[in-house]
Amino acid sequence: MQVDKQAFEYAISKIDDGDIFEIFATQFLAAELGYDFIPVGGTKDRGVDGFQHIWTRNDNQKIIFQISTEKDHQGKIYDTIKKLDDNEIEYSKIIYVTNRKINGAEGFVDSVFDTTKRHLTIYDIRWFTANSNNSIKTISAYQIFVDTYLHQYSKPGQHSTVANLDSDSRLYVFLGQQFEKNRADLRLDDLLADTLIIYSLEGTDPEKEVFKVKEEIKVGIKKYLKFDPQLIDTKIDERLIALTTKPRKIKFHTKELAYCLPYETRVEIEERNIQDEVLYEQFYEQTQGTIRKYFKDLEINVKDIETLITRVFNKIFHKQGLEFSNFVLHGDSHSVIEQKLNDVIGSAVDDSSVILANKERVKTALHLAIRDIVYNGSAEQRKFLKSLSNTYLMMFLLQWEPKLSTYFQTLASQLKVFVDNSIIVPAISEYYLPDGNKRHWNLLKSSAKAGISMFINETLLDELVSHFNMIKNKYYNLFYHTEQFYLTDEFELLYIDEIIIRAYFYAKRNGQINDFESFINNFVDPNLKSTKEEFIIYLKDVFNIKYISNKSWDIQVNADEKEKLTNALIPKKNNDAKAETDAEMILAIYYLRAKNNEASDNGIFGYKTWWLSKDTSTFKAVTETFGDKYPVSCYIRPDFIYNYIALKPSSEEVDAAYNEIFPTMLGVNLSYHMPKEVSNTVQLKIREFHDKPPVRVKQILRNLTDRLKTDPSLQNRQSVELYLDQELSKLQNCE
Repeated sequence: MQVDKQAFEYAISKIDDGDIFEIFATQFLAAELGYDFIPVGGTKDRGVDGFQHIWTRNDNQKIIFQISTEKDHQGKIYDTIKKLDDNEIEYSKIIYVTNRKINGAEGFVDSVFDTTKRHLTIYDIRWFTANSNNSIKTISAYQIFVDTYLHQYSKPGQHSTVANLDSDSRLYVFLGQQFEKNRADLRLDDLLADTLIIYSLEGTDPEKEVFKVKEEIKVGIKKYLKFDPQLIDTKIDERLIALTTKPRKIKFHTKELAYCLPYETRVEIEERNIQDEVLYEQFYEQTQGTIRKYFKDLEINVKDIETLITRVFNKIFHKQGLEFSNFVLHGDSHSVIEQKLNDVIGSAVDDSSVILANKERVKTALHLAIRDIVYNGSAEQRKFLKSLSNTYLMMFLLQWEPKLSTYFQTLASQLKVFVDNSIIVPAISEYYLPDGNKRHWNLLKSSAKAGISMFINETLLDELVSHFNMIKNKYYNLFYHTEQFYLTDEFELLYIDEIIIRAYFYAKRNGQINDFESFINNFVDPNLKSTKEEFIIYLKDVFNIKYISNKSWDIQVNADEKEKLTNALIPKKNNDAKAETDAEMILAIYYLRAKNNEASDNGIFGYKTWWLSKDTSTFKAVTETFGDKYPVSCYIRPDFIYNYIALKPSSEEVDAAYNEIFPTMLGVNLSYHMPKEVSNTVQLKIREFHDKPPVRVKQILRNLTDRLKTDPSLQNRQSVELYLDQELSKLQNCE
């Protein structure tokens, strides 16, 4: 199988992580050149590892390979030559290996020899592309890179990003934390909502008649976070009530129907803001002083040091926030920080306005300065970084983290989900509800936007058609002549079992529809003559749910297994036909998984093919019938998609939020309510990750991923409930 060279060049050029490129480059070089490599290390240059990403041939250690993703190849090469000479490393030739395109390479090679008397060869992206199909080994090196590090997701449209997910502690810690029995972060959404509400109410004052209504508060929170905080939207409603009760933090004025901060809270915030502002200024002043000292030693002059500080620490929290926070708060992760810091600082400087000729010296000086601050910083510097570290942990555990966003976006793009009528029917029933109350509708729309492939097969479609026929008959037999009774009694209306009929009455009661035929006509012809064909079009156009036939996918369900499972499901369903269709659907999922070899081909993301349904309890029948033959459930839980994919910010939104928070006053302000026990739990999980061999980590990540999709016992989740069911519960509680 040949590699598409255009795709190859695009994929390799996307790598901006030095460690990932180093892994790929050494594998590719070994495949193409026919020998192995050993790293050059152990020598320190003024406390900074000057030989990161530098290798030699195992059979000729005088040929040096410098592997780099940096944009300034000239500065990097001259800096490497200087460090090799300063440390008296004997070598005859340097081969500079990069995934960048280097124009004018021949002239630059001559210039390097004229200046340093050192022989230089350059392998840039064009060299890799030209040799991509030279052998099975070079093709294999590329394929390993694609399978391991290249992740595709929808934005919408197909997009690619390069990330090292399974060998990074972030994913392991986050997934493992979801299953802790005594999770210390369960109230984090409460704490975050409280902080953001109070933050958005700053400037309100009842004496000056300055108030904010609920929607203004939500708009303000969205502005601070740089994305729509849908998942905490209902939480904000809850916390507005909680914060107005004792001990009261905010005040609700019934006359204005709006909120403000009471005097005590305003005084507390003003004092804290003054302290935060002093801390912020002290951090920047002291950090600039440290950096200037190292710039002076290396004879560098950079005008806007403050912007450079912001950029560097923003990159640190963006690229290695978990390990860095763990180091700041507990002193752990020392070796990881040392290993990654050089690349992180290099990336920040490459993206800065520092002139090209100074970039390598600026990187060296910054590396020395940041190490000095992290290890030997003042009390103010340590306090500032601890505040940001606590804020990072809060965002991390709420899944607002760059690498976690990449993971869940990639996971979503790989899912192939058959959508059950226990999701489709409620979604249709929510047609007339306000957007914020359309839980099932929004679940399906958000799933399509996230790139999840959704299907309905002929079994489920026939069931949907039968359901609408039943609904029509039931309405005319039981409700048509008693409409006024339900329209005048909200309690009785909400007790109607069939949610389509209930939704119709609710919409009519609110003046949104006049009759039942018109309600049904929003979806299909109310005569129900060509319902199947019309639903195929409706589901595709509205939710991007595609119809497929069993024949088109060549689904072959074992007849004996189907009969056994049907018999096991009959007592649970109390409906022979429903038991049979469920058995067929369950076995179809397992057939497709086996057919597509999903047990081995999907790495840490687990199985691709699932049944999205609320009726997950029937999986017990599978275990009872077949034992361990099908160990992983066929059901993916709607609240998994709702909480972990549909309502979470995209990678682009997370990046924007990080730019707003790290390192800023808001970043400090958000840190105050972070429980200490959370960081202690995270610390233990990080240690656990580093103690395990890589292959064991991959196994655990896959198992946790599939468990996250299926486990009904997870805490701290919002379930996908019908709004009208919740309204009924409120009425019942008022009795």
